[in-house]
Amino acid sequence: MRLIKSFLLRAIRNPPPLRGAHTPEFRVRLASRLTALSVLAALVLPLAGGSLAYAAEPGPAKPAVAFELAKDLGPLALRRTTLIVRDMDKSLALYRDAIGMTVIYDNIIKRPHKTEKRMQEIRLVFLKANNDFIGVLGLADYEHNNPSHPTHSKPVVKGGFTPGSTVVLFNTTELEKRWPIISAAPGVEILNGPVIAEYPSYDGSSTIKVNVTRFYDPDGYLVEYNQTIDKLK
Repeated sequence: MRLIKSFLLRAIRNPPPLRGAHTPEFRVRLASRLTALSVLAALVLPLAGGSLAYAAEPGPAKPAVAFELAKDLGPLALRRTTLIVRDMDKSLALYRDAIGMTVIYDNIIKRPHKTEKRMQEIRLVFLKANNDFIGVLGLADYEHNNPSHPTHSKPVVKGGFTPGSTVVLFNTTELEKRWPIISAAPGVEILNGPVIAEYPSYDGSSTIKVNVTRFYDPDGYLVEYNQTIDKLK
């Protein structure tokens, strides 16, 4: 454990070099790597008799290194959208196995329940498309290992394109390959298969053609899995 602790602290203080320094892409990759190290350190260091406080130099408390570096991306970043789910296995069958996202975090959080005299287990999963820091999808089951809890049998509300509803939209280059897997995923309800839609271009000079699919996930969240045909302009 002491060796692990020493390695983690050195890696956070002096992260290994990445190619392409001084570019926005470099800063994103470095922030992603440091985020992963920080999560691992938070899990391991308490077992080794330490904490993340050891990773900071003496002096006033500072934000985590990864989040400090993320400031280079601008004053605001859409970090993550988290969906509250009933059945984590069904959700992972869709977002991980069918859509093709990658799990980057999967842990059980145990804490006293806020209104009941019992311990609550929350399973929290993060998935990425192509970046560990930006545009991450979270899945949370607030009653993990409690299958009889009413939250797991709560009626699914499918609100469509109405106020209060959420649309999770993916862009892909693998629509033809992935669509049969998505449409067969458990709990998925298809609204429409691939269909060409046209939208005004960003500069308003023309239109952009997009191959659009729409469906509900197992918890009633509306999802689009689309492939652009024209270049964005």
